[in-house]
Formats: sequence, structure tokens, C-alpha cells
Amino acid sequence: MRIVRMLRGAIVVAAALGLAACAALPTTGDVRPGLAAGQADTSSDVAYVPQGPSDGMDPEQIVRGFIDAASSPKDSWGIAREYLTSSAAQKWKPDVGVTIDASLSDRRYDAPTVAKGATAATVRLGLQQTANVDENGNYSGSAVSGSSELPFSLAKGADGQWRITSAPDGIVLDAQSFAAGDVFAPYALEYFDPTWTYLVPDVRWFPKRENTASRIVQSLVTGKPSPWLTNGVRTAFTGDVALARNTVTPVAQVAEVALTDAALSADAATLARMRTQLERSLADLGVQQVKLTVGGRDLNAGSASAASTTVDSRPLVLTDKGFGFLSDGEVTPVAGVSAELTSFPHPITAIRASSGAQRVVVQTADGVVYAVADGKVDEFDSRPGLAAPALDPFGYIWTVPQQTPQAITAWSTSITPRPITGPQDASQLTALAMSRDGSRLAMAVVVSGQIRVEVAAVTRDDRGAPTAIGPPSVVSWPPGPVADITWLDDTTVGVLTSDNNSTELLEQPVGGPKTTVAAPDGTRTVAPAPSLLTIRLLGGTGVLWVRSGPNWPQVSTNVKVLGVQLGG
Repeated sequence: MRIVRMLRGAIVVAAALGLAACAALPTTGDVRPGLAAGQADTSSDVAYVPQGPSDGMDPEQIVRGFIDAASSPKDSWGIAREYLTSSAAQKWKPDVGVTIDASLSDRRYDAPTVAKGATAATVRLGLQQTANVDENGNYSGSAVSGSSELPFSLAKGADGQWRITSAPDGIVLDAQSFAAGDVFAPYALEYFDPTWTYLVPDVRWFPKRENTASRIVQSLVTGKPSPWLTNGVRTAFTGDVALARNTVTPVAQVAEVALTDAALSADAATLARMRTQLERSLADLGVQQVKLTVGGRDLNAGSASAASTTVDSRPLVLTDKGFGFLSDGEVTPVAGVSAELTSFPHPITAIRASSGAQRVVVQTADGVVYAVADGKVDEFDSRPGLAAPALDPFGYIWTVPQQTPQAITAWSTSITPRPITGPQDASQLTALAMSRDGSRLAMAVVVSGQIRVEVAAVTRDDRGAPTAIGPPSVVSWPPGPVADITWLDDTTVGVLTSDNNSTELLEQPVGGPKTTVAAPDGTRTVAPAPSLLTIRLLGGTGVLWVRSGPNWPQVSTNVKVLGVQLGG
């Protein structure tokens, strides 16, 4: 599911003087119909039109109005600029980022009383910052809210009206309004994995404006991947090819991207990869085709293939009836695997499966990790205290002792170990999961007594062999112990945790705010499905639940193990 659809919500606004916009909680929607020909999705579902300044407003009211108006990017934040002097309006850069605070009620305006006849004033906005978006669109959250202060300088004009002479660049949004995605929205810049097999999304937040397509293209062609992801991806835009025109305006679902003459020297494979990266990155704006041109001439670039990461619509389970795909109460076995797992000599506690479950990795109750394929069972790792294993699309099995997070091992199909240095500052690593493109490793770790979920890029050679993981990026701070993690889709990690004796599923986008979903008590395993709407959970009593809207209807019982599918 595309990231924009995943996080999109509706906003209900009260447009009263001095109050900032209020947004509804984000909800996950179903597959949305496509746009009509010639239509591009560049505006919010609900347009919020703030008020401009009124005569007689004091400095605090001006700053409040400015903060409120800055939540509308219409006409390049035209209404917000009315609160600025003409000089300040030209200098202010609203689209360089977002300061995200906990709530509107936590904001505090420090506005000293202005003496009669004064022509200058300073107002300070105090807030509890929970996250921010930087000038490149990268989202960063924090474990706890931190106090932050934004200063504003004001002057009284010849007409007797106060205006802001200096304001911090960027805008301020409360967490609820930001998550709704109606001012800044998430867009996935698409890169390739090191083998040019899979597309890897890099989520960025950009203002929802008429020129959003231009911002996406500029970031992809002339920018770089997020710092933590850099060593795990490749791009066809290597720096020699630049944009000949920065503006990209889709027409009839077609976007023309004008490149410099250097593109004439690019081979067919490179041009196809460029076009594919651009088309997939612009898809959420309704773009279906990208034309690469030089001097107005179409380069006739082809399309590069990208392997699928979609999992089977059927749950993969081990039951008393055997192992296989569950449908209508019946288990369809997998040749070369099901018989071996059904008669396995040791109780199985975890299953990770490749596409079609042709190769399965299992962990037994005594912690040993095995691989099963073509009727053959191979033992891989018997180190004590292993976390449940991970499997990547290139056939490597990832194992790590929970109490020795630095000692990650990636095992080839020939049972050859490749040592991978894990997170250096962690004292425990309780769970790990590999993204379906093999470029990102999610880990639940404990650092200085704090539980957190980190994601690190996987460095590989041209054949897909892993060589290292990069510096981790912290994406979540679960409220309690993590029972399981998995990749729910290409951008979202599912974290099964507990808080105050209740079980919760955190849907944590990599590069965005989380959504917390109540899960049935006793849930021990989370597994992906083709849609976030049909996530699968397994309880300790063998009950299998499949998400249906806000509910978790029971679909089966006596399930011993719920398999996690890699997809493809």
C-alpha cells in the first residue's frame, strides 16, 4: 500500500482567531480509485482557509494568527505571509521543514506587555516538541517531548499595525494535524537495492502544493537517499545527469522530466531505471507515465523490472493438520516442505518463509535454527539464546543471540557464516525482521534500559551477499517489551508490544508517526498480509485473527505457528 494512502486522514477545522487547525486522527483507508485523466492529486481532501490579520491585533495575536495561517500552503503560504513585513515575507522559507509539537493546549506564548508608543516587540512560542521534518523531508521523532522555544520579532508600521519582522523558517504543526497529512504529506522516493532487483522506498514529507511533483523529482535526481539508508540502495541518477528544468507539471497523468545533455550518453538500462524510479516516486500524485527528454526530444526510455514484494493472500500456518497455506479451513501443503515440518522431531516456535514457502527457516523450542527445502533439513545455528531468525530474499538466514546484539550472523544457503557487526550500544536484541527487498533490517533492542526499534541499511555486493549493516536509525520507542516485529509492507514495521497489561500493535512507518492499534490479549506473533487491513495475529492458545477494520475476527483455531512470509 502506498504511504500517502496509508497515513491520509480527514481534517475538521474550526477557523477562529487565535486557534490553530485541529485535525482528525489518521485512519487507514482501502485501495482508492484512480484519478481521472489529466487530474493530479495535489490538494488536500479538505481545504483549510485561515484568516489573515485584522486591524488592531497585538503582537501575541499576530504570532498566533501567523502560526495558524502557516498550516495552509495555499498560494505559497500567501495568508501566513500577510502577517509578515514585506521584507520578512520574502526571506521566510516555510517549506524547509516542520516543528511538530505534542498538542495545541501545550503551547505557551511569552509576550511581554508592550509599552505605549513602542514600535518593536518580541514574542516567544514555547512548545513540547515531539518530532521534526528537516529541509530534505526526513522525519525524526523522539522518545519524549522536549521543550523548545521559537522567537518572533515584530515591528509596528506607519499604519499602526504590528507585523512580524523575523520568523523561524519552516512551520509548526501539532502531532495530530501533522499525522493527518493534509499540509505536509509522505511520499516515497524510490531507489533500487544493490542488485537492481527491488525498489526500496525512502519516505519523505513534502508540502502538499501545486509543485509537489517538482520537489519529488528534484529530490530524486539531484538529492541523496536518507543518510541512514545510503549504503543499502543504488540510484540510476549518479550525479552526471542533472535537471535541465526544475519545474515538473504532470499533464493527463504524464510527467515530462527534462534532463541535461549528459543523459544522451546514458545506456538503455540506466535510462529505464531512471524512468522507473521517477514513475514509482510520482505515482501517489496520479502520474502513470514519465517521459525523459533532452532539448525537447523524447529519449524513449524503457521501463526497468522490479521484483514484487507482495505476500500470499492466504495465511501460512502449522497446525495439527499439517503445514501450508490456510484457506476455507483447509491447509494446502507445500511440496518438499510440509511433510518435513509436520514430522519435525522438535517443537517449532517460529517460521520464516520465502516466496511460495519453497524454502522455510524454523526455530525450535530449544532455540536451534534450521532450514527446510526440497525435502532436506539443514541445521544452521545452535548458539544459546537466539532471537527468532530472519530470512532475506537472497537466501541468507540472519541469526543473533539476544544477549549479544553485536554477534549477528548471515548464513548462506551453503551454511557458510558471514559475521555482521550488530548495534554497538545495545545490551539486548530481542527481535529482528528483514524487509522484503533485503535492504533494511529492523531490530527491537534495549539501549541503556530503554526499549526501542531501530532500522539499519544492509550493505550488499552486486550478487546480494550481505557485508555489513549501517548505523541504525531509531524509528519507535515501544511502551513495553516487544514480543514480535515484522515488515507489514515496504514502508511499515509492525511492532507487537504491551502497555499497562494490554497488548498493542504499533504500525510504525519508517520515516513517519506511528499508529497504535489494540490487539487481542495473548497475541504472540504478527504476520503481514497483502493489505494493512488484513494483518494476521496469532494468540498463545492457537487462535488466528485477521484484521477487519477496527476488529480482529477469529478465523481459525489450533494453529501452532503462524509463518511470516517474505513476499515476492
